[in-house]
Amino acid sequence: LTLQGKPKGLSSKQKYLRNKMKTQIDVDSLRTEHESDEQWEVRKNFMVEHKDNFDQEELITLAQLFTNIEFLGCRYPQETMARIAKLSESVSSKYRESRKNKLKRTFVQASDAAEQKAKRSFK
Repeated sequence: LTLQGKPKGLSSKQKYLRNKMKTQIDVDSLRTEHESDEQWEVRKNFMVEHKDNFDQEELITLAQLFTNIEFLGCRYPQETMARIAKLSESVSSKYRESRKNKLKRTFVQASDAAEQKAKRSFK
Protein backbone atom coordinates (compact mmCIF):
# COMPACT_ATOMS: atom_id res chain seq x y z
CA LEU A 1 0.00 0.00 0.00
CA THR A 2 1.37 3.35 -0.97
CA LEU A 3 -0.16 6.73 -0.38
CA GLN A 4 1.71 8.19 -3.33
CA GLY A 5 -0.24 6.29 -5.98
CA LYS A 6 -0.94 3.01 -7.62
CA PRO A 7 1.76 0.35 -7.91
CA LYS A 8 3.61 0.35 -11.20
CA GLY A 9 4.70 -2.55 -13.36
CA LEU A 10 1.68 -4.80 -12.91
CA SER A 11 1.13 -7.59 -15.41
CA SER A 12 -2.11 -7.72 -17.39
CA LYS A 13 -3.39 -10.50 -15.14
CA GLN A 14 -2.56 -8.50 -12.00
CA LYS A 15 -4.32 -5.44 -13.44
CA TYR A 16 -7.38 -7.54 -14.29
CA LEU A 17 -7.50 -9.05 -10.79
CA ARG A 18 -6.98 -5.65 -9.17
CA ASN A 19 -9.83 -4.13 -11.17
CA LYS A 20 -12.07 -7.11 -10.41
CA MET A 21 -11.35 -6.69 -6.69
CA LYS A 22 -12.28 -3.01 -6.84
CA THR A 23 -15.73 -3.66 -8.25
CA GLN A 24 -16.49 -6.33 -5.65
CA ILE A 25 -15.94 -4.20 -2.57
CA ASP A 26 -18.94 -4.51 -0.23
CA VAL A 27 -18.78 -1.12 1.46
CA ASP A 28 -21.62 -1.89 3.88
CA SER A 29 -19.60 -4.73 5.39
CA LEU A 30 -16.79 -2.33 6.36
CA ARG A 31 -18.54 -0.51 9.20
CA THR A 32 -16.73 -0.82 12.51
CA GLU A 33 -18.62 -1.33 15.76
CA HIS A 34 -17.27 1.84 17.38
CA GLU A 35 -18.42 4.24 14.64
CA SER A 36 -21.30 6.59 15.26
CA ASP A 37 -24.00 6.74 12.60
CA GLU A 38 -22.71 10.13 11.51
CA GLN A 39 -19.09 9.00 11.19
CA TRP A 40 -20.12 5.84 9.35
CA GLU A 41 -22.27 7.78 6.89
CA VAL A 42 -19.40 10.14 6.03
CA ARG A 43 -16.81 7.33 5.76
CA LYS A 44 -19.24 5.21 3.72
CA ASN A 45 -19.88 8.10 1.30
CA PHE A 46 -16.13 8.51 0.84
CA MET A 47 -15.68 4.80 0.11
CA VAL A 48 -18.65 4.62 -2.27
CA GLU A 49 -17.27 7.59 -4.19
CA HIS A 50 -13.83 6.00 -4.57
CA LYS A 51 -14.43 2.23 -4.54
CA ASP A 52 -13.74 1.94 -8.27
CA ASN A 53 -10.38 3.71 -7.97
CA PHE A 54 -8.64 1.72 -5.23
CA ASP A 55 -8.39 -1.82 -3.96
CA GLN A 56 -10.16 -2.55 -0.68
CA GLU A 57 -7.10 -2.24 1.56
CA GLU A 58 -6.12 1.17 0.22
CA LEU A 59 -9.73 2.37 0.16
CA ILE A 60 -10.18 1.50 3.84
CA THR A 61 -6.92 3.24 4.73
CA LEU A 62 -7.79 6.42 2.82
CA ALA A 63 -11.30 6.52 4.27
CA GLN A 64 -9.95 6.12 7.80
CA LEU A 65 -7.41 8.89 7.24
CA PHE A 66 -10.22 11.12 5.99
CA THR A 67 -12.46 10.49 9.00
CA ASN A 68 -9.52 10.88 11.40
CA ILE A 69 -8.87 14.31 9.89
CA GLU A 70 -12.53 15.34 9.70
CA PHE A 71 -13.73 14.14 13.11
CA LEU A 72 -10.64 13.92 15.29
CA GLY A 73 -8.54 16.75 13.88
CA CYS A 74 -5.60 14.44 13.15
CA ARG A 75 -2.72 15.74 11.04
CA TYR A 76 -0.46 13.79 8.72
CA PRO A 77 2.47 14.63 6.42
CA GLN A 78 1.61 17.46 4.01
CA GLU A 79 1.56 15.16 0.98
CA THR A 80 -0.98 12.88 2.67
CA MET A 81 -3.11 15.83 3.80
CA ALA A 82 -3.16 17.23 0.26
CA ARG A 83 -4.12 13.87 -1.22
CA ILE A 84 -6.95 13.33 1.28
CA ALA A 85 -8.18 16.92 0.77
CA LYS A 86 -8.41 16.34 -2.98
CA LEU A 87 -10.12 12.96 -2.63
CA SER A 88 -12.59 14.22 -0.03
CA GLU A 89 -13.64 17.51 -1.64
CA SER A 90 -17.14 16.37 -2.56
CA VAL A 91 -17.86 14.29 0.54
CA SER A 92 -16.53 16.83 3.02
CA SER A 93 -18.37 19.76 1.43
CA LYS A 94 -21.67 17.82 1.56
CA TYR A 95 -21.01 16.86 5.18
CA ARG A 96 -20.10 20.40 6.23
CA GLU A 97 -23.16 21.77 4.46
CA SER A 98 -25.38 19.30 6.34
CA ARG A 99 -23.83 20.43 9.64
CA LYS A 100 -24.93 24.03 9.09
CA ASN A 101 -28.50 23.13 10.02
CA LYS A 102 -27.60 21.14 13.14
CA LEU A 103 -27.75 22.43 16.67
CA LYS A 104 -24.65 24.24 17.76
CA ARG A 105 -23.26 24.26 21.27
CA THR A 106 -22.94 27.63 22.92
CA PHE A 107 -20.36 28.06 25.61
CA VAL A 108 -20.85 30.65 28.33
CA GLN A 109 -18.74 31.58 31.29
CA ALA A 110 -19.80 29.95 34.54
CA SER A 111 -20.27 33.36 36.13
CA ASP A 112 -22.70 34.40 33.37
CA ALA A 113 -24.65 31.16 33.72
CA ALA A 114 -24.86 31.60 37.49
CA GLU A 115 -26.03 35.18 37.11
CA GLN A 116 -28.70 34.18 34.59
CA LYS A 117 -29.87 31.38 36.87
CA ALA A 118 -30.07 33.78 39.80
CA LYS A 119 -32.17 36.15 37.74
CA ARG A 120 -34.15 33.25 36.24
CA SER A 121 -33.77 34.87 32.85
CA PHE A 122 -32.22 32.25 30.61
CA LYS A 123 -31.85 33.46 27.09
